[in-house]
Amino acid sequence: MLTARLVVRLVVFSTVLMLLSATWVMAQTLRFDPDPVVPTEPNFMVPLVLEAGGLEVKGVEAIVSFDPALVTLVSVTPGPWYILSGQTFFFWDYTTSGTDRIHFASAMLQGTSSSDGIIAYCHFSMVSFGSCPLDFIEGDVRDINNDPLPFALDPGLILLDPAVGRETSTLDGLKALFR
Repeated sequence: MLTARLVVRLVVFSTVLMLLSATWVMAQTLRFDPDPVVPTEPNFMVPLVLEAGGLEVKGVEAIVSFDPALVTLVSVTPGPWYILSGQTFFFWDYTTSGTDRIHFASAMLQGTSSSDGIIAYCHFSMVSFGSCPLDFIEGDVRDINNDPLPFALDPGLILLDPAVGRETSTLDGLKALFR
């Protein structure tokens, strides 16, 4: 017969086990970093980060919508996850003039990686001010056998605010008060 103390321990243990397994499953993410992005220049880039959570990743295809009334997508380029991997890779930017989508396809040609890192830089040019959501339409992450991997897709936000003017001042006015 189970004692009350043993039942409580079993319940606590199973709860902790469920939480740990849920955390492990959600550790695989495609996300924009930082979020929100607050550019300080009219031309800026937004990193797209892959958090592999220990899974061996072969390639990624992503389609993300944005508001072309606020930003123009200039290009999408591979990030250090590919460039510094030491492996040959394929990276195709589907950017076309006037698009409202980030779309790229990429893969390591001879291997995989389980490391976290920036897989792509999305280069933008500011058109207007406002809040520009970066919403995933599709995010396809594949393993060595080209089978899909479970990844969470974490949308981002670009906040385009007018620069706050800085008032330039000198100490001359302050010095004049105390002469």
